[in-house]
Amino acid sequence: MFTDGEDYGDFSDTTETLLGARYFAAHLPAGYQPLYAVLWDMVGDKDLDISIEANSRAFAPEVTTLVWHAADSLGYGRVFLSQVGQPLIDDHIPLQAVGIHAIDVVDFDYGPGNSYHHTIYDTLDKVSAQSLQTVGDVALALVR
Repeated sequence: MFTDGEDYGDFSDTTETLLGARYFAAHLPAGYQPLYAVLWDMVGDKDLDISIEANSRAFAPEVTTLVWHAADSLGYGRVFLSQVGQPLIDDHIPLQAVGIHAIDVVDFDYGPGNSYHHTIYDTLDKVSAQSLQTVGDVALALVR
């Protein structure tokens, strides 16, 4: 599933954000029961380091274990860190609310002090093909 409207508005008003994920969660197809969901978010950083997002660990620890095990088995343990990071409100939260075991795989350390996130400094020169390959390898391993 691809969603849009994540950061459409102000996160203090939950009607303005996570539009695609909230719509999908409210309109699940009859009988739809996914094994799990993984949100791949902000994973192209040249300095990629991904901690376990706290809401993901709390709601779907088995999925975080699955993803981090896949990453480790591919030799990406230096990128997929075993530490729990901060909790984030993101597209995985509406899915969790309807019982889907969803996690957020996110590098929320984008630039010094996260200074590139949602700024004019979020430019293509900050993106790495190697980081995208690493995350793509992990995603493909999960599908297989």
